[in-house]
Amino acid sequence: MNILTVEELTKEYNAFGAQTMALDHVSFTVEAGQFVAITGTSGSGKSTLLHLIGGVDVPTSGKVTVDGEDVYSLSQKKLAAFRRRKVAIIYQFFNLLPMLNVRSNILLPLELDGRHCEEKRLKEILGLLGIADKDLHYPNQLSGGQQQRVAIARALVTSPALLLADEPTGNLDSANSSEIVRLLRESNQSLGQTIIMVTHDKDVARQADRIIEISDGKIVKDDTV
Repeated sequence: MNILTVEELTKEYNAFGAQTMALDHVSFTVEAGQFVAITGTSGSGKSTLLHLIGGVDVPTSGKVTVDGEDVYSLSQKKLAAFRRRKVAIIYQFFNLLPMLNVRSNILLPLELDGRHCEEKRLKEILGLLGIADKDLHYPNQLSGGQQQRVAIARALVTSPALLLADEPTGNLDSANSSEIVRLLRESNQSLGQTIIMVTHDKDVARQADRIIEISDGKIVKDDTV
C-alpha cells in the first residue's frame, strides 16, 4: 500500500527578480514501511522536497497525498492537524526545550495536541533508542547523540504515517552518525515506521531500502538497495 504519492511536484522561487526552479515536476510513491533515502548535492532540492511532503512549505504546482489525504487541498486548520498527526520531522539540530526533561520533551507534541501516550509505548520507544535511563535528564546533561535519540523518540511517540529526517546525522561525529542511522533502521524494522531521510552522505543513504537521487530539482536515479 502506498503511504505517500507525489505527483508532478514543482517549486519555484523568485529571488532578486530571477526565477529559481527548486523542484521540477517530481513524481514518485512510497510504500508503507519503507525506509527511503533522498540524496543529492547541496542545492539539489532534496530538503525542499521533504518540507513539501511534510506540509511546511507550499508547492508552485503538483500534488502530495499522505495516508489518503491530499495535503494541499486541506484547510489551514486541517493542515495544522495533519502536521501534528500524520508527519514528524527530525532535523540535524535537535530542537529540544532546555527547561524540560527528556520525558517531557518527548511527550510535548502529544500534549499540545490533547493526546496521551500509554506508558508501555513510551517505555518501548525509550528502550529501543537506548535512553530508558535518561528520561528525567535535561538536554544539557546529554551528549549530542543522546539528544538526537530524544528527538527521534519525540517523533516516534506520535505514531506518524511518515517520519521525515532532514540530515539527521549532519551535526554528529561518524560514530554517533552510524548509531543514529542504525536506530532509524531499527525503528523502521521493529515498529514498521515509514521513514524518508534526506542526506548528502552516500554511506548513510546506503542503509535505507531505497535511494532516490535528486539533481537540479529532478529525480535522476531511483534504486532499491
